[in-house]
Amino acid sequence: MNPASLTKCHPWLMAKSLLTAALILPSINIATAEDYSSTVLKDGPLGYYRLNDSTERSNVNLNSGSAGSAGNATNLNSSAFAGAIAGDKNRGQFYDSSARAITPWNAALNPHESKPFTMEGWFYPASDQINAGQAVVANRYAYSGVNRQGWVIFQRAQDDTYAGKGGYEGVGWNFRMYRGSGGSAGLDVTSQVPFAIGKWTHVVVVYDPAAADGATVTMFIDGVEAASNTWVGDGPGYVANTDDHPTDEAVRGAAGLAFGSYNNTAPGSNPYFGGVDEFAFYDTRLTSAQILAHYQNGTNASRTVSYSSLVQASNPSVYHRLDELPATVGNVQNLGDLRNAGTAINTVQVQQQIPGVVAGGVDDGAFGYHFRNAGKSVTDIPWAAQNNPTEGLPFTVEVWVKPTSDRQNPGASLINNRYVASGNRTGWVIFQRAPNDTYSGVSGYSGVGWTFRMFTGAGGSGQDVITSLPYTVGEWQHLVFTWVPEADTGNGNWTGTLSAFVNGELAGTNPSALYKANQEPNEDASAPTDLAIGAYNKASGLGNNPFEGQVSEFALYNNYALTPEQVTGHFQAATNTQPTVNYSTLVLTSAYDGAGTQRSMPATYLRFNDAAANPVVNAGTLGSAANGALVATVNNSAGPASPDYSGFSAPNSAIATDPGFMSLNNPPGLNFLGQITLEAWIKPGATLGAKARIVSHGPQTLSSYTADNVSENGSILRSSEVFLGIKDGTDYVIGSDDGGTELSGMASFPIPAGDLAGTGWLHLVGTYDGANWNLYRNGIKVATAQSTFGAVHVDGAGWAIGSSGIGWEDNFTGSIDEV
Repeated sequence: MNPASLTKCHPWLMAKSLLTAALILPSINIATAEDYSSTVLKDGPLGYYRLNDSTERSNVNLNSGSAGSAGNATNLNSSAFAGAIAGDKNRGQFYDSSARAITPWNAALNPHESKPFTMEGWFYPASDQINAGQAVVANRYAYSGVNRQGWVIFQRAQDDTYAGKGGYEGVGWNFRMYRGSGGSAGLDVTSQVPFAIGKWTHVVVVYDPAAADGATVTMFIDGVEAASNTWVGDGPGYVANTDDHPTDEAVRGAAGLAFGSYNNTAPGSNPYFGGVDEFAFYDTRLTSAQILAHYQNGTNASRTVSYSSLVQASNPSVYHRLDELPATVGNVQNLGDLRNAGTAINTVQVQQQIPGVVAGGVDDGAFGYHFRNAGKSVTDIPWAAQNNPTEGLPFTVEVWVKPTSDRQNPGASLINNRYVASGNRTGWVIFQRAPNDTYSGVSGYSGVGWTFRMFTGAGGSGQDVITSLPYTVGEWQHLVFTWVPEADTGNGNWTGTLSAFVNGELAGTNPSALYKANQEPNEDASAPTDLAIGAYNKASGLGNNPFEGQVSEFALYNNYALTPEQVTGHFQAATNTQPTVNYSTLVLTSAYDGAGTQRSMPATYLRFNDAAANPVVNAGTLGSAANGALVATVNNSAGPASPDYSGFSAPNSAIATDPGFMSLNNPPGLNFLGQITLEAWIKPGATLGAKARIVSHGPQTLSSYTADNVSENGSILRSSEVFLGIKDGTDYVIGSDDGGTELSGMASFPIPAGDLAGTGWLHLVGTYDGANWNLYRNGIKVATAQSTFGAVHVDGAGWAIGSSGIGWEDNFTGSIDEV
């Protein structure tokens, strides 16, 4: 059979549970006269990864409304952000006070004031600043000294405790219209509904010019009418933007519509710090029933109609899903008060797009770190004074962590904010210690739990608090450490109390700790100290003492120590699917004094929900629940394509692996028992290791120690796996391992000469049909082996393409496509 004809046949065995292109068929089926992807999709795989996701990155937000490309927006400095729609992996955009996006003036966004319109959007406020008022969306003609036209949406106070403070103009969201008479406002409505910092809010404004001089504007919050105002003044209460201004007045053109600050007529002014998603503008009045339906759909992860379809059904002129990946990716958004001055940078080996820890959360995430292949997986924040409050000020470090290894030597650095160059160490480090005291005899043992080590500025010795509580590898823990200074020693450091909390409870204190904060400049004039997550920082040797596991929800509070009650409240909010106040709101508002003091949020707050540099869309039936992300690789290799492979279009992309891979995490829909089919197109390299995983579910990271050294309680001494791959560089294999007997169920086939380092693509399929593991090479069954079980549950490790499920091990050398 020649390569071109291979794509015209699609043999399969029956499968009860499906992964990738796994099919449900009563017998072998030959599919012809269809392209390859259509044939696969028709058979309903749970997961199907074409790996042809666009690698183009653009600073243009596309309009999918009726105005077409005239409604596109060009953004500056915005970043992709976890979106508002429950159960939908569609992204939004975050505006960090230096970012904005502008759609140039067009008639579709500026219907005459005698015509109705509706504005709709989802907003995620991340700051309580009211002075100056934050412009979320600005569609106003506002050059200096002109007759203002158009409208602006401002974020006002989150509640009435800000009354009487500078900038206070009510509670909630304010829609302000302008009437073409100097700088004076016309119609104006403020919701007067309190909102939560760190939580998405659905905001809709309906303008209804029922009469020439009696127009009404109504605001809806989370689907419900909140406030309405009718114009009773002289003349019109609103004049739409026009594009007929003299050029010497409109020096930067007619007014565009901007997200994140004022528009081109006053660029960058009144910046907004927060997220925007799913913005729509309609040249009609949406009804209250339509508005409620939109909100209910957006908050229902079990919807039967997609949110975007519902919006499109109302025929918006402009509809920005705001899900584009900007030209710059890989940065980590800081939601703390440092804002863009505290942006973190990932090394390419950091694994992103991992589900976060917050129960029922729609917008949190996690990053994964490792110590394999001499790699450096680090998230690094350059020096910032706010991340280094002086030793005479209190501070708090809060983080969620899921260790996936128990290695004790070298001690794993979870977070490092330490200076070492001169020998007089300053700052602090968090070290992972042993899961329990059965590790007391292993090399590097330094106690149980987690150590927060502060330095005194005199020599290299540290001042510790250790949690001393056992933990289980593969489970999330909530860690909080507080420093409360008490007295200046006169030696350049302070004495005070260092406390540690685990899962909401006090775990340890050091009531006489000494501390010296990092400073700038350092005493040896070296580069100021950075803060690193996942390993040592640059100041201590970037990437050394790496941590292996996942991290979520990191916050550093400057000049504030969380109270024990707050620590408990944070833990409870994250573990409760329906908390009274959501977790991110508690973090962002913990230090608020209730007296209207603005911007008291943490200096740094990383939610780890940033988009991966190269996300991969699942075309299978599980949809976005099983989306993936490429790690240290890009889908820019040439895959099977016409004319040699007629079932594929040209060009067709693939991924090159080793050391990169594709991570799928471990979605519930892909963690099952029994029948399964795994399929891929591969082009193996010349040399492969003892295990080269093409597709793998698991294994978990085994303990670094044997059962003779440590207790299985808290450690992983056995692991399970499902795999399609190459063994010893000599055999194709398909099978599973339940952690009892190595490769306890497997079919294998000797690799024919010419397959390794060949010029052509190979079609490899492995199945378990309920009784046998089977292997197919280029459409022909080449091996079968009886087995009493097929796919096994794998908890604590994910699916991966091109490596073991944990990533970074058993890498496949070559190219992979159409998994």
